[in-house]
Amino acid sequence: MNTLYKNILLGALAFCVAACATGKNAFDKGDYNTALDRAVKRLQSNPNNKKAQDVLMDGYSVASDFRLKRIQQFKRSQNDFKWESIYREYAQLNNYYRDIQRCPSCMSLVSPKEYLIEQEEAASKAATVQVDIGKESLSLNTIETARQAYSHFEMALRFNNDIPGIDSLLTQARLIGTVRVLIEPIPIHSRSLKLTNEYLENKMFEYLDAYSRDRFVQFFNAQESEERGVEPDHILSLEFDDFVLGQAKIVSKTVEIKRDSVIVGQYTDDNGKKFDVYNTVKADFTSNEKSLFSAGVLNFEIRDAYTNKVLTQRKLRSEDVWKHSWASFNGDSRALDKDEIRMSKRKELPPPDPQTLFISFIDRVYGQVEGNIRQFYRNTEL
Repeated sequence: MNTLYKNILLGALAFCVAACATGKNAFDKGDYNTALDRAVKRLQSNPNNKKAQDVLMDGYSVASDFRLKRIQQFKRSQNDFKWESIYREYAQLNNYYRDIQRCPSCMSLVSPKEYLIEQEEAASKAATVQVDIGKESLSLNTIETARQAYSHFEMALRFNNDIPGIDSLLTQARLIGTVRVLIEPIPIHSRSLKLTNEYLENKMFEYLDAYSRDRFVQFFNAQESEERGVEPDHILSLEFDDFVLGQAKIVSKTVEIKRDSVIVGQYTDDNGKKFDVYNTVKADFTSNEKSLFSAGVLNFEIRDAYTNKVLTQRKLRSEDVWKHSWASFNGDSRALDKDEIRMSKRKELPPPDPQTLFISFIDRVYGQVEGNIRQFYRNTEL
């Protein structure tokens, strides 16, 4: 590339960079927010930049007119939520005002206007609309409309955090919009496994207490339902359809292990010099593995408390294999490596008792219980 072309390219690049830095390109594209932001920043660092000055003067005038015309259009609209749009327009005008106020050289070029009172009035009207719609939804007294009301009340607080009676409205909306789920007692699989069922119930309620904290769903057991006089909407039941323990199985395998060039002794020559004696050593190594297979099926079901209709049902299956290995050997221990020596020092262990195996099964299947609860009540977030 010759020098002329290089100079032309560099000049064009410099022009483009300057235009972008001053906001001219953004202004030409109608992106007034970016244009004003870049112009103000450039004038803060270089108050005499002519292009940035032009962008600021033209940009503020055009952007302000654009926002004010949109406000008038929204005011003529019949849309219930028009005040939210008006609020955002005034907020943007006030952003222009604050940005220019922070740039002393900018104040000599334009006289920005503040619209704080207008913005606050729009916010108040937007909040009033949300509260009115929320009350209307709440009056329908259904779970779904109560949740809609809750959303409207929360939205109102985004515009005005000093609304009389809003806390009471939020509480009422959450109360009506909450699904109450009774967890039925888990039937005892067998007398020997009674504590295991309690283990599952305790683990599940600990999770559900945290899960329902910010949701339109509440879980409770039969005792809580009776004490608090709560009528459930749903009933969640868990029941072990099956749990089986297989017979312990032992697999043994014996192999001959050899190791060459092992020092087995020493000899002394006629001159009294000592030498190591090397030979091959052997050992019969017997490895043993005991395994016990267990498997079960947990029936997961949610029913409508009023009609007893099954809303969802899953057969949650899980299995576990308990394993233990140990070994023994006959022969020279020097033929074995470190792992084989370590394994030969282990002793045969009896398999865990059924209670322990059942708890292991619960730990494996429990993730599926949580997953199904999350899936079914996924639309209950506040």
